[in-house]
Amino acid sequence: MADSPLRIYVAMSSVSQLQQAMAALRLSLAEIRHKEEQLDASIAQFRTQLRRLPRQTIYGRAPLDMALSAMGEIEERLRDAEDNRRRVLTIKQAAEDELAALESVQQVDEARKALARLKQQTGRQPMSGETEAEIRRLEQFIAIHSKRAELTITAAFEERQNRG
Repeated sequence: MADSPLRIYVAMSSVSQLQQAMAALRLSLAEIRHKEEQLDASIAQFRTQLRRLPRQTIYGRAPLDMALSAMGEIEERLRDAEDNRRRVLTIKQAAEDELAALESVQQVDEARKALARLKQQTGRQPMSGETEAEIRRLEQFIAIHSKRAELTITAAFEERQNRG
């Protein structure tokens, strides 16, 4: 039985929406990773400054009061950068989890299509052992990954509900 043009459009539309959502998440992840790298560089710089300042004071290159003041400012900036990094990692994990769920949905969709094609190709004729094994493999894949995607999506939804 051939799909109606509307059914084909809806299927293509949902796939393209899924792909658009995945592309948007990948872009967000790239931005998040860039921010993480910036924070890592700042943290490393602050730690280096904190290591060097005592030596400069010991050898008379920096007065003690100035060194203490500078160390306090650097420690504050370091704490702020570390806190921001922790927040960025939380956001990054949420984005990675969301992307993994969408990828699972896409894989399940592709497996369902492959299963439907395989069943359509075999029709009413007896199936070979290979075909039966492939059908079982696809059905297992669909069951496992559907459940995994459901759990991830449900957990994310419940988390948003609890926060809101």
